[in-house]
Amino acid sequence: MCGICGIHGGIADDSLRETVDLMNAGLAHRGPDDGGQYDAGNCSIAMRRLSIIDLRGGHQPLANEDGSLTIVFNGEIYNFQQLRRKLEQSGRHLFRTKSDTEVILHLYEDEGAHTPALLNGMFAFCIFDQRDQSLFIARDRFGEKPLYYSVIDGQFGFSSELPSLLEWRQIRRKVDYTALAHLLRFGYVQQPLTLFEGVFQLPPGHFLHWREQNLTVRRYFTPMYAPDSRLADEQAAVEALQSELMKAVASQMVADVPLGAFLSGGIDSSTVVAAMQRQSSRPVKTFTARFEYSAYDESHIARAVAQHLGTDHHEFVITDAGFHPDDMWRVIHHFGQPFLDSSAIPTYMISKQIRGHATVALSGDGGDEVFAGYRFFSDALNVDRLARLPSPVLTAGKTAMNSIMHLPGLRRHSVLRKARRALEIASLPETIRPAYIETLFNGEETAALVSRTSPVHDSCDLDSYARTIFDGVGYASRLRQLMHYATVYRLPEDMLAKVDRMSMANSLEVRCPLLSAEVSSLAMRLPDHLLIRRNTRKYLLRQAGRQWLPEVIYSHPKMGFTIPLHTFLNTHYEELCNRYLLHSNAPLIREMFRRDALQTIMRRAYSVKLSNAETSVHRSSHQLWGLLQLGAWAEAFNVTG
Repeated sequence: MCGICGIHGGIADDSLRETVDLMNAGLAHRGPDDGGQYDAGNCSIAMRRLSIIDLRGGHQPLANEDGSLTIVFNGEIYNFQQLRRKLEQSGRHLFRTKSDTEVILHLYEDEGAHTPALLNGMFAFCIFDQRDQSLFIARDRFGEKPLYYSVIDGQFGFSSELPSLLEWRQIRRKVDYTALAHLLRFGYVQQPLTLFEGVFQLPPGHFLHWREQNLTVRRYFTPMYAPDSRLADEQAAVEALQSELMKAVASQMVADVPLGAFLSGGIDSSTVVAAMQRQSSRPVKTFTARFEYSAYDESHIARAVAQHLGTDHHEFVITDAGFHPDDMWRVIHHFGQPFLDSSAIPTYMISKQIRGHATVALSGDGGDEVFAGYRFFSDALNVDRLARLPSPVLTAGKTAMNSIMHLPGLRRHSVLRKARRALEIASLPETIRPAYIETLFNGEETAALVSRTSPVHDSCDLDSYARTIFDGVGYASRLRQLMHYATVYRLPEDMLAKVDRMSMANSLEVRCPLLSAEVSSLAMRLPDHLLIRRNTRKYLLRQAGRQWLPEVIYSHPKMGFTIPLHTFLNTHYEELCNRYLLHSNAPLIREMFRRDALQTIMRRAYSVKLSNAETSVHRSSHQLWGLLQLGAWAEAFNVTG
């Protein structure tokens, strides 16, 4: 597990090497054990290493036998031993290490651009080809490992993290208004965009080729949803999933350093831990965060699972002490742009605690996406059913809801707000409904917040973007289309980004067996009735774990790993909001947002502590959290409009 970076092109001089050295230093937290840099004319690539496999022999950058190819690699390849055996049998390669890095390099010698599709793992790697002075860069199929890049005046620069890439001074720190519009509406920036104009992410399942100042980007992996008749029988599907899960977990338990697992008390992480313990000769180290705020605490469930499985269990307390400014700056520093999922805060905290006991931890991330666990899926399908009603009925329903939700006796009932929102979304075209089910600011709120002269208003057609999310999956069922949206668009920008940045901030590697090639491939072949059955989401994964887990895990509602952000709004928080929103030194903030609208958002976030017919506590607190980060980011990174 590492961080990688580099620059190719321009004039070969000391400034290029010095810039890459600075970029690499900015990745030290991702790889505290080792570092290296390779310079060849006007190309310099570098990496920082967190040693996991072949602790002594895995130094990078690594060259092939004749020095024509050099690689820097971030990630883990779980099928590297099988690939190595095949490469050795060919007789064409001489291995000098036991690392998965060298396997990628020799595989590229044989397979070229087909290499990424043959890898089962999480990765971002760069191979410099001395023969034609080119770069080949690839990212794993779901986006577990990040890769940012920019092209400026014939030069190509890349890095694992945005702040590291920004050490390349040629990058103009100008906001990308299309990306900003996405952030305000959907709560995340849709790749390949970032909030910096001209800086991009390589999308998951893609590779790029940089040669003679020309950049090409290609997709090598596309999720395919084809129900397999052999999996239509529930028992056969359960047995198949158990088998693939055991194999995936076994391959991801390979490490030459201490190993552990996140255990949240949910189905996903508990099933992964159960598969680990069934294949371990000693108690698996498991880790849980216990929230003092009881409404968000699942630690008692995790404790029951740990006792049932016999793991070596550890609990860490996240107190009700409230917000500290370091919480915000830590997020901004490691993401390089606002990241609105507040669960990044506890993810950092528990990662820090785990790092004191282990260097690698397995998690249940990805289970909700590939096995249909989110309430979003049920909500979207219910909205589709509403949309079948005649248009006059929908209009009458919205009118009636607007009238009754303001009645004194009904104002406190949040179900009315949800019903009105469902009716509003049901009135939208089918292709764009899913993207608007969960929004940070809707159209009316954005219009009230953003100055009429701001380029945000004219930067992009959000409806056009929403229509593209089902491109290429029109053949699939509606449920599969929704799952595709969650997996391809939201997963890499939220869950996987959060886990990668916050764990690597603590030099902890996190692996996700439910996103492995074995498990995800099987999940894509399941029929819909084994994904959601009688309103039970993630049905088959639940059934697969029933032989392994205690009943208590199936008898409590899904909570998710999050924090009660509305209880964190203390004096520190208010001071930061006043400083970076109402009295901002950043022209971007002063010119873009209306002061009266900011005050309204602040007042609502501070005053409403229980969701009601008009306001969602979660949404109002995260609206303010997002704007606060945006203001602090714009000033800290000197972002211009």
